[in-house]
Amino acid sequence: MRIVIDLQGAQTESLRRGIGRYSIALTQEILRQGKQHEVIVALNGLLQDSIPTIREALAGLLPEDRILTWSAIGPASFNSSENNWRRLAGELARDYFFASLDPDVVLVTSLFEGFNDDAICSIRSLPDSAPTAVILYDFIPLLHPEQYVGSSLTSDWYRRRVSQCADADGWLAISAASGQEGQKLLGLSASRIFNISTAADSRFRPITLEPAKKEELLERLGIRGPFVLTSGGGEYRKNVIRLIAAFARLPSELSREYQLVICGCNSDIERKLLIESCARRGLTSDQVLLLQHISDADLIGLYNSCSLFVFPSWYEGFGMPPLEAMQCGAPVIGANSSSLPEVIGKLDALFDPFSVDDIASLMTKCLTDADFRHSLVEHGLIQSRSFSWEETARRAIAALEKISKSRPSRRLWRKAYGSLVQEVGAIASAVTEDELSAFSAAIAENEMISANIRRSIPLPSVLNWRIEGPFDSSYSLALLNRETARALSELGHRVALHSTEGPGDFLPNAEFLQANPDLASMNASAASQAPDDVDVVSRNLYPPRVDDMRGRLNLLHHYAWEESGFPWQWTDNFNAHLDGITCLSTHVKKVLVDSGVTVPLSVSNCGVDHWERITPDAEYRVEGRAFRFLHVSSCFPRKGADLLLEAFGSSFTADDDVTLIVKTFPNPHNEIRSWLRSAQGKRKDFPNVIIIEDDLSDAQLKALYQQCHALVAPSRAEGFGLPMAEAMLSGLPVITTAWGGQLDFCNDKTAWLVDYDFEKAQSHFGIFDSVWAAPRSNDLSSAMKAVYDLPSEVRQARVLHGRELLLEKFKWRDVANRLVSSARRWSADKAMSQIRVGWVSTWNTRCGIATYSEHLVRELSCPIKIFAPDNQPLSKPDQGDVSRCWSVDGGDDTSLLEGVIDQSNIDVIVIQFNYGFFDFSYLKRLLDHLFASGKRIVMMMHSTQDANGRNLSDLLPQLMKCDRLLVHSIVDMNRLKRIGLTDNVTLFPHGVLTRTEQMPKNAPNGSFVIASYGFFLPNKGLLELIDACDLLLKRGNNIRLKMINAEYPSPLSTNIIEKAKRMLVERGLEGKVELTTDFLSDEESLSRLEAADLIVFPYQATGESASGAVRYGLASAKPVAVTPLPIFDDIADVVFRLPGCSAEDIARGISDIIGKIAGKSADFHDLGQRAKQWQEAHQYPMLANRLENLLTALVRQPA
Repeated sequence: MRIVIDLQGAQTESLRRGIGRYSIALTQEILRQGKQHEVIVALNGLLQDSIPTIREALAGLLPEDRILTWSAIGPASFNSSENNWRRLAGELARDYFFASLDPDVVLVTSLFEGFNDDAICSIRSLPDSAPTAVILYDFIPLLHPEQYVGSSLTSDWYRRRVSQCADADGWLAISAASGQEGQKLLGLSASRIFNISTAADSRFRPITLEPAKKEELLERLGIRGPFVLTSGGGEYRKNVIRLIAAFARLPSELSREYQLVICGCNSDIERKLLIESCARRGLTSDQVLLLQHISDADLIGLYNSCSLFVFPSWYEGFGMPPLEAMQCGAPVIGANSSSLPEVIGKLDALFDPFSVDDIASLMTKCLTDADFRHSLVEHGLIQSRSFSWEETARRAIAALEKISKSRPSRRLWRKAYGSLVQEVGAIASAVTEDELSAFSAAIAENEMISANIRRSIPLPSVLNWRIEGPFDSSYSLALLNRETARALSELGHRVALHSTEGPGDFLPNAEFLQANPDLASMNASAASQAPDDVDVVSRNLYPPRVDDMRGRLNLLHHYAWEESGFPWQWTDNFNAHLDGITCLSTHVKKVLVDSGVTVPLSVSNCGVDHWERITPDAEYRVEGRAFRFLHVSSCFPRKGADLLLEAFGSSFTADDDVTLIVKTFPNPHNEIRSWLRSAQGKRKDFPNVIIIEDDLSDAQLKALYQQCHALVAPSRAEGFGLPMAEAMLSGLPVITTAWGGQLDFCNDKTAWLVDYDFEKAQSHFGIFDSVWAAPRSNDLSSAMKAVYDLPSEVRQARVLHGRELLLEKFKWRDVANRLVSSARRWSADKAMSQIRVGWVSTWNTRCGIATYSEHLVRELSCPIKIFAPDNQPLSKPDQGDVSRCWSVDGGDDTSLLEGVIDQSNIDVIVIQFNYGFFDFSYLKRLLDHLFASGKRIVMMMHSTQDANGRNLSDLLPQLMKCDRLLVHSIVDMNRLKRIGLTDNVTLFPHGVLTRTEQMPKNAPNGSFVIASYGFFLPNKGLLELIDACDLLLKRGNNIRLKMINAEYPSPLSTNIIEKAKRMLVERGLEGKVELTTDFLSDEESLSRLEAADLIVFPYQATGESASGAVRYGLASAKPVAVTPLPIFDDIADVVFRLPGCSAEDIARGISDIIGKIAGKSADFHDLGQRAKQWQEAHQYPMLANRLENLLTALVRQPA
């Protein structure tokens, strides 16, 4: 059983009172008595001062790493309404943290805290919280509100705590009396109240004080002789005023002989009241001595020295002082009310606390009857032995065991996270962004701590493994799931197999279960399996539903993905709900990392040896010519069947003795027949093609493979490529694209690889900035001809290599072993702290890359240190952690930059690359230095077009060693591919500012307003735009041009601005063209762009990879037009493309766009919808989140 103890009862002022002492003592003894259980102590980080004391008290009993400190935001005390949101948010943070520790039960040692301090106590502020037990001390404020509650605010606080107490799952009462009060006052169920009692510290025992020490103690405290003692303070219920009155009524000889010593009078108000009470009764300060807080050592001395101990309190939850006194051998008498009779245990040692005469009478008897006093001492020593911390702890543990079974306890944190988000949203309407950010940081810190706890217990040697997904069909996911289940079972694990798919559960096929009794048995196990019994839950289903998994470890196994883009919603779900993912291939793993999946990843691959168990159907025959190429796929566009037909048609004719057999199945994305008709229509002698759409059994499919001579799989993207593995095992040569998941087993020794070019992915997912690889038709044709022409024995040599590789590393047992190994590793992984990022870039200056960096960095939540140039004019004074330590002119030695980075505590370095930033020789040295330091290196490539005698190929060894090269366009990807860079290259788009759509601001006289934006530089086509507008005006168009183009700090910019001004004067355009060359803020820039009807980017030839300026146009939510250049390829779907770059082309294109806007054409409407979707996907917060997650994933993955 995992017990989590909320020890805030020892973190507040309660530590100096009985509750704090009780909390510590009970915790200590639970640790001694409950060694068969796992105990965690949770402390409130807002109460830092108390933490060292508690750690010292638990030292040697509990490992340091089991004393956890959770975070919240303060101040959070109840006594100020300004703290309300922080207090409520703190309760949610506390409950989520406790749930995320995955306890069987939570023990709250004191719930009634947090009025004047930052204790945060709660019960079930989240619905998905663990069973909770609360210790019941007393209900004094509820019984006597006029004395103990006071203000309405205090009353509200106390009643809220009472209500929370009633919501607990069980109550540990410190006495039978406190349990009975709970039933009576709160209506608590008697069956869920457990009297665990209490005990005094073992230091309280009979001792013989040496005369000199006793004299020193009494003299120091002001005690002159024999004395009657009481302790516990002077508050109302302690009834000390009646004790003073009773002392005054003692026979005069007794009141002269004995002093009354009252310990614990710490409050000035209490002392004043007691002094006044003494004065009214003629008692002097020599007769009644009021002592403030005294040490335990002194108190033990007083217990052992007093003639009588009197405890007149009329209400106690337990009453520790009389027990301590009895344990020290003092004669003890006390009130006959509340819990004291069960503590003192002797009827003739009790008095009526409301009767002064009764108190005085029993005191007189004790002080005059030595035999009676002796009997009290003997009884007290025996009675005190019936209270022990050992027994209290045993009772507490037994009660916690019962309470833990009252409702489901484990694995609740996953559901609790959703509740946390929902509840915080409900109370966050009037909260500042800084407070929300602080709260998020606290949750992240807590989650890191709790994740380490959840993973701290090793998985057992034999695992209870639950596989969830389809398994009863020929569907590829079903195959993966059932073969994984079988392989895990063969490894000796207990496997349950649950039938479900993305939309929900379904019953497996009854005939399939009958034919596969092993799987039927596993399926039956799933139905009877309790969630708490599961060590690992792993799924493979579509779409990937992960938010309802309840295993100790929750995984996706053998996950597949193809194109480079990935749905961000899935990424967020994976990061929120999964503990790890095993991937079908290295390719899939890279896609997930690049998409920002931060959970642990590994490559399990796919098993293939099930194919060896299949006997081909000898009766299945396929027609075809002497040599038969085979293609097996869904014929989705990514499978490349269209390219295959094109290459096949260019390689062979109808006269060749060759057939292409396409095995597929009908589906909405399958256009194989229309592609074939189109190809055949282009030439009469198109070679022979057979399309098979029948549903074949495994035996028939294997027979088909064996009747063919080569498999062709020109896929644009593959997660693994199982048909290729099946073909190799069936003895077929494989021709495939040299990009994708198949490269884990397809290489130059095992297959014929076809070169490719990256292109925009055209899958049904419609993911922006997603890429796949289009095989080059000529290369595919050459490969098919080569395989066709090669002797069979030569082909088979390569096939044999492939078969050996597959059977060596891709058996299902190997795959299952990798899966189990990953699960064990991840279950023990420590949660990683937030990464620390170094950012090398221009910064806070008039530079597009500086602006880009600022927009991204502003949205990152991790600590960032900026390494910026020291030789550029600043736009404003630097803010944040900025170190200026290099020069941007390219001729600067980078040794200063290297030294500053070395002195910084950085995990990953992000370098903004531009050809003019660094001399390449120094950049090489910088990169080599960083590689040697072990830091992760990411280069953001803002240009890949070689220029000014600088060639990226000169940096090739260093670029290949970078963890990632982030580029902004597909053109960049293909350029880098040409110099041998693909494996570490990732498409990472430019961002767009978040902007709400504005109402159009029309120009005077209804003019159509055209705007341009960006730096005023030669290659921006701004002079051509002026020419184009001149043409439009001459042709009768009512237009105005607003040129919002800042001067760049360069003579080139100054000169072209002067030229533009002369053009405007010469052509009489001053009244039609407004020229703004100041460097404007983002807000001002967007405000001016929003006043336009069309924003034009008339760029001429440029080597830039992507345009940052055009993003401002898109952020304005206004139509954008661009010239037909590669720099705009990444936004081609959301902008108007002008027919060319000349002034005439620009004018003609603008005229056409004006017509579409005026006529509200369908093209204009569709473009607007796509642009809106694009803007949502490219906002800087989205991209920054992806980047931070990508960097985090790189840091956490093994180098």
